[in-house]
Amino acid sequence: MRRASPRFEAGVSLLLLTVGALAVGTEKGQSSAPSRRDKAAPTSRAEENESVIRARIATYFRGRFPIPPDATLTIGPFRPSPFPGYYTTTITLGEGRQRQSRDFYVSKDGRYLIQGNIYTLGADPRREVEREISTDHVPSVGPSGAPVTIVEYADLQCPTCARAQQFLEKELLPKYQGKVRVIFKEYPLVNVHDWALEGSVASACAYQEAPEKYLAYRSLIFQHQAEINASRARDQLLNLAQQAGIDRDKLAPCIDARSTLPRVEKDFVEGQTLAVASTPTFFINGRMVVGAAPQDVYKAVDEALAGK
Repeated sequence: MRRASPRFEAGVSLLLLTVGALAVGTEKGQSSAPSRRDKAAPTSRAEENESVIRARIATYFRGRFPIPPDATLTIGPFRPSPFPGYYTTTITLGEGRQRQSRDFYVSKDGRYLIQGNIYTLGADPRREVEREISTDHVPSVGPSGAPVTIVEYADLQCPTCARAQQFLEKELLPKYQGKVRVIFKEYPLVNVHDWALEGSVASACAYQEAPEKYLAYRSLIFQHQAEINASRARDQLLNLAQQAGIDRDKLAPCIDARSTLPRVEKDFVEGQTLAVASTPTFFINGRMVVGAAPQDVYKAVDEALAGK
């Protein structure tokens, strides 16, 4: 996998990590014009005002952040948001084949751009988290009506995630048999792991093709994690699928076409919304637990069972 250039990564880091309200109105000293590569052209007269705001955003970003001149900055269509006076838009920074996107709220008067989550103070924070997580038609183990739901965001190339998988299967699930459901989410850290994305795509393909064999396949990937390398990952992942009893001839077209990439991206965006910053990260009945320390997981499960 080709690594992004340092200047691109610098721009991406600022785009993805800057949190707060950015005033994009009429500040003095904003002299940088939008690049011709910035895609903000309207498609109808009704979008003329939105086009002006998108151009303003592009000018502000290029004037404030070190975005490479040949990088594209795409401000997507404005969509309705839950908040009066604000649209939602997706801003994408790209250079070559590299892309990074993030959702923002933009005020309808074009003065403010807000990145980050908006929280409802006074609401139950755990219920708020649970509402953000999709739990239907997802790979899982344990009864759907279990009193405790553990949602794990993991990277298949992450050594700590491999240890967490063994802990879940060998210790936690037997200990709380029938009381816990574990849901698995894909969270490939592509900036540090070179075959993690391909592994996530293959894992999602396995769930799509043979959901009853998904857990066995996932476990095998983790068990053989150290042996897999980026140059041979496809064949190695297919061989492991065969060992798990999955038809490799059916799985291969799904992997090659990256048919499940939208599912992987959905999991990843969901994790970002929940502020997942490392793997593994668990949500146990809505409570975040970072890392694979058994005592932390047991404590959260016991408190969930006790209704705390």
